[in-house]
Amino acid sequence: MNDVLTFASESKNEGKKVSLVTVTETSGSSPASAGQMIAVLSDGTTAGTVGGGASEHLVINRAVEAIKNGEKVFSLTIDHAENDMICGGKMKVFGNIIGNNSELCIFGGGHIGQSLANIATKAGFYVTVIEDRPEFAKNFESVNYAVHQPDTYEKTDPAETADYVVICTRGHKTDAEALRYCLTKQLKYIGMIGCKNKVNELFSELLAEGITQEELNQVYAPIGLDIASTIPAEIAIAILAEILLIKNAGELKHKKA
Repeated sequence: MNDVLTFASESKNEGKKVSLVTVTETSGSSPASAGQMIAVLSDGTTAGTVGGGASEHLVINRAVEAIKNGEKVFSLTIDHAENDMICGGKMKVFGNIIGNNSELCIFGGGHIGQSLANIATKAGFYVTVIEDRPEFAKNFESVNYAVHQPDTYEKTDPAETADYVVICTRGHKTDAEALRYCLTKQLKYIGMIGCKNKVNELFSELLAEGITQEELNQVYAPIGLDIASTIPAEIAIAILAEILLIKNAGELKHKKA
């Protein structure tokens, strides 16, 4: 059990979300016993066991699903006979998703991406920067810097566990590739940098490709609160303010009476 908890704690400290699953009850000839635990990451990596075999496979799949769906807790009852397991019996498990840091994925490692990664980390976000230029890694500290080619996003799934996404790549084409990919994800926030003309042009392209207006309405573009600035560091603050507004279900107003 200590190995499971150590794995879960270390994974959480790395910014990963962990599904910590405990067997709460068994009956009949179950392969597990009450109290057994397994820790599961979003990619299916595990530590510990809840009996192995087909029943454990079902638990792992449910745990991965819970992480990806943003669930906090889940329960699962497995009837071994109904799942063609010779041993029979039943097993109940309870899963708790730990790792409370919201994950911000930034597509683009330029000046705005660098400033945003810096302040978002200080605000408690786990930050991943997606770039196709490995040499930009030296500009980042305390973030996960991942090198991905835009045409492989669907295959590599770089924003797999992200809650919030900001698209600020070096150009129109790479912004479009990132947005196409992000629109396939279940995200709490998608923001994309760009002037209104650029945004309208890209949205027209995507509509012609079959992406719906309803899908595009999810995108905050142009991105950020209007603070009338073109300075990268100030733009980054305006972007993070908008993300926090969404995250905390805030109201856009001055607090001054």
